[in-house]
Amino acid sequence: MYLLKTVNEPKFLLLYPPQSFDANLGVVKPEGSLGLLYIAGALRDAGFYAEVLDCCIGNSRYSLDETFFKHTLLSNGRVRIGMSAEAIINEAAEYDVIGISSIFTPQTRMVEELVRIISQAYPEKLIVLGGINARSQMPRFFDAGAHLICISEAEQTIVEIGKILREGGRYFGALPGVAFRHAGRIQVNPPGFIDPDLDKLPMPAWDMLQLKRYWEINRPHNSGLSFDTPPAYAPAMTSRGCVYICDFCHISGEGKDSITGYIGKFRYKSEERVEKEMERLKELGVEYVFIEDDSLLARKKRALGIFRMLIKFGFKLGDVNGVNLSHLHKNQGGRIVPDDEMLETMAAAGFNKLLFPVESGSQRIIDRWASGKISHEKYEIALLIKKAEALGINVASCYLIGYPDETYEELMQTLVCAKRHIDAGSSCVNFTMVTPFPGTALYEYVMQNDLLLPGLELADMTWMRPSMKTIIEPWILEFIQTKAWEFLNKPERVNAVRSFAPKVSE
Repeated sequence: MYLLKTVNEPKFLLLYPPQSFDANLGVVKPEGSLGLLYIAGALRDAGFYAEVLDCCIGNSRYSLDETFFKHTLLSNGRVRIGMSAEAIINEAAEYDVIGISSIFTPQTRMVEELVRIISQAYPEKLIVLGGINARSQMPRFFDAGAHLICISEAEQTIVEIGKILREGGRYFGALPGVAFRHAGRIQVNPPGFIDPDLDKLPMPAWDMLQLKRYWEINRPHNSGLSFDTPPAYAPAMTSRGCVYICDFCHISGEGKDSITGYIGKFRYKSEERVEKEMERLKELGVEYVFIEDDSLLARKKRALGIFRMLIKFGFKLGDVNGVNLSHLHKNQGGRIVPDDEMLETMAAAGFNKLLFPVESGSQRIIDRWASGKISHEKYEIALLIKKAEALGINVASCYLIGYPDETYEELMQTLVCAKRHIDAGSSCVNFTMVTPFPGTALYEYVMQNDLLLPGLELADMTWMRPSMKTIIEPWILEFIQTKAWEFLNKPERVNAVRSFAPKVSE
């Protein structure tokens, strides 16, 4: 794969795409996740010039009314949020390599737009994509004009791209860990070495985010929507991978035999490395840290050590992806009981927001689709919620509905479970649809069994609407999802969520 232009000292612009939502549905929040920050840190450490731009919020040259609060109705009925195409093209003018993050399937159309407008305006620029969604829908993005797609963890890959350009090269066909189109076919190169030592990762380039704009918007991800006093916040991560392999999760597509290499394996940073990252966040004025680990509490002794170390920083802490409830229990005299030491240490460290991924009220469903990671018979989740709330930890309980083989009885078990957890003290309950996003084992199952809803475009998949043929009629699932959420949550929570839905402007 050849670049059309020789570049001796390449400049990199790393983009989060604009966002799009169904009108009046969902909560509009900026992204600012860690993926691009590691990439930017790797480039900087290797001596390359790099900048990060979140097209959803823009930079200091644009007001938030021109970016985050600019909601435009699209022809497909969705609402686009973010910088205009013209503004993005202008921002890309001075750069040689454009890197675009595409983690989530609902980003697909906005990523396509980015690739298309940049490749048309600047056919000489190298366009590189990365993320779960990018590698799962490669033909689509190559059709739009992408040149390279990173198929695995890309900190080293992006540096190698820079080195090839710096040395006057234009050929990337032998580069490990990338895919490209050649002679009408997509070639996927094997991934390079995946280092299990996460201490070798670059320091995330938090300073390249428009942090103060995020703080002004006051909608941190998975944080309970907003705060009375906007916090100075940033994301962090202490590990990668997960000890569980749920069929609906991206981890299920990142095993030993995957094109990604074994990046789903649980790997972690040392306490000393986490401490260095927290020191950096303190220097940046951060007060609230949202932890993005997929399996935060795995290796419990290590987790406890990190939490005890965090106490001295005085951060407020929340988790983003949910804590596996198995790790919040322990065996005591042959009984499984809540792990008071873990909860108390987390509270002392500053955790005041946790997501509990209950997944389903049906044990059969959990065993079939969610790694059997919860035992409703053994785990006292309601008691766990009560103890967390007593320690000042706000708990949001999360449930998936619409599994392919879920029965009405099993759906009712989930609703009863959610009611029990609200009664125990959960601040809110959230119901989302089981969705077969490309890159997951569930997607492969759905495609093999012809379970995708007729006429559904992959790019239009969302956590909020059914995507599969199921035992329960999709419209009934959607109705129950809405009504159960309205009934179980407090009116102020319902009104707050709806106030952050996209507003349409012509």
